Amino acid sequence: MILIIGVLIVVYWSDQRIAEHARWDNELHYAQLFNINVDIAADSIEGTFYPWNNQSQMSAQNALSQAELTLGYLGILDSSHVNELDTIALKVHGSSSAFYEITQPRRVTFSTNLRALGIKIVIAYFLNNTSTTNGVGPSFWYTGPSPPNKQDLQDASTIAANLTG
Repeated sequence: MILIIGVLIVVYWSDQRIAEHARWDNELHYAQLFNINVDIAADSIEGTFYPWNNQSQMSAQNALSQAELTLGYLGILDSSHVNELDTIALKVHGSSSAFYEITQPRRVTFSTNLRALGIKIVIAYFLNNTSTTNGVGPSFWYTGPSPPNKQDLQDASTIAANLTG
């Protein structure tokens, strides 16, 4: 009887651990997707590859909208940090209002801050150089801290507060 109970406990614990690691992997995926979206927006805003006009402005706004949506999905997965992620998402969303009066130097600062924000979000959800298998997460025996790194998430909030410079 004790053996059966012990086996059930181990199976339950293993199932929970696998689910947690898969969630971490999905969180990292959304963090990387956010980084891609803000990078696309930064390319459009900076004006290095595309001239700053209605088309690049529309592209940047679409990318920022996608980035905001991605942070919303990340917040659903990481419910314990949903307030911080929502605050960052609102700052990203609100930053598009600066498009109408933005100067070239501010566009460079804005794009630099967007890239820094994207990288900081990815770093916050990255597991100490632990390799992951797509959809599975880190190795079963990983015992390090769970993401996100709270200091990196706080740094991301600070960057988001000053996005447009």
